[in-house]
Amino acid sequence: MEKIKLDKKTLKKMALTASEVYTEDPVHKNCTKVLKIRKRFLYHFMMERFSSSNGTDYIYLDKEGRGMCIWRAADNDYTVLDFLRCPHWIFLVVYWISTVRTLIIYGRRDLSVFPDNTLLIEPVFVAKEHQGKGVATALIRQGIDELLPLGYNLGLETQNPDNISLYERLGFRVISEQELKKGKIYNYSMLYYGENKE
Repeated sequence: MEKIKLDKKTLKKMALTASEVYTEDPVHKNCTKVLKIRKRFLYHFMMERFSSSNGTDYIYLDKEGRGMCIWRAADNDYTVLDFLRCPHWIFLVVYWISTVRTLIIYGRRDLSVFPDNTLLIEPVFVAKEHQGKGVATALIRQGIDELLPLGYNLGLETQNPDNISLYERLGFRVISEQELKKGKIYNYSMLYYGENKE
């Protein structure tokens, strides 16, 4: 399967969509307290994540532009170096504190819980007005159907316990739970074992 490369306009649109979706994410709420700043930071943060993934990771884009799912190698984690390559240097100056806080929390995850040759969902999201319509499920299933035959293990991480039941319905199981910030943020590592068709 070929790794697609998205044009800049699509990347910007998806980064804007993701910035709206992830405003209530536990990590981002903890790292950037002010909502207005959080939304601006998230746009740039997602733009850099997607630019880093573009052409190197497996990207699934909904045909109607309602959402996106990226599968990235578990041993290819985002680092500060990815953000130092940022073409929008002002992002680093204005939102540097949020960037560092966010990467510190993400850096506490134990990726060694995943077997070799694992791809992780990094991330999946759907525009708020289209949530609940099965878009995310379709994007994840498309990835499962195309990537499993290539010999990959498939997994994901979530810091939102409300998402676990959705992923379990798709065949993922929690293999590890870690505390990332004392009493506040937990990371749930999940691995794909196959859907229960019963």
